[in-house]
Amino acid sequence: MKNSEFIVGKVPITKEEVRAISLAKLDLTRASNFLDIGSGTGSVTVEAALNNRHLRVTSIEKDQAALDLTRLNIEKFDLKNVVLIDGTAPLDPEKSGLNKSYQAIFLGGSGENLGDILDWSYQLLDQGGRLVSNFILLENATKAYRIMEDIGFKKIELVQVGVSVLEGLGGGHYLKPRNPIVIISGEK
Repeated sequence: MKNSEFIVGKVPITKEEVRAISLAKLDLTRASNFLDIGSGTGSVTVEAALNNRHLRVTSIEKDQAALDLTRLNIEKFDLKNVVLIDGTAPLDPEKSGLNKSYQAIFLGGSGENLGDILDWSYQLLDQGGRLVSNFILLENATKAYRIMEDIGFKKIELVQVGVSVLEGLGGGHYLKPRNPIVIISGEK
């Protein structure tokens, strides 16, 4: 999906190229329950739900502006297979309406709770379930990689994605780079 299809504000959006790679690494075709932690604008939630109508998508967001944008995007695309939760991960499944079992989890934002969220996500994942997380800061990416190893994730992959887009400059064109993103994926 194009970024232009989403309602956006001052909340960061997972750009379409990074979103495409992240969703491919999640392999949602065999999943029935998908969790998006730190939904931001809701771009990952919406694209996952639109392209996988069989999928029950649960989206968690703690920031009010981001929560509002996720809600607006869910409504814009009239998605009935999405549950939006106002909260900070990790959450108690009994008290929050979360499922106790997921086949795929996307971590778009963690704040200061990275270790707790990764451990909690591992507990929620079914055997063979996949977790994918995106990072701008290298320190957070390497920390996540080490934590995932310690927790017991298998088939951990770390890739850096650099995207540049064509822009006009004077009488010519150049490739304007976007922030490089580190994508980490792993399996339970």
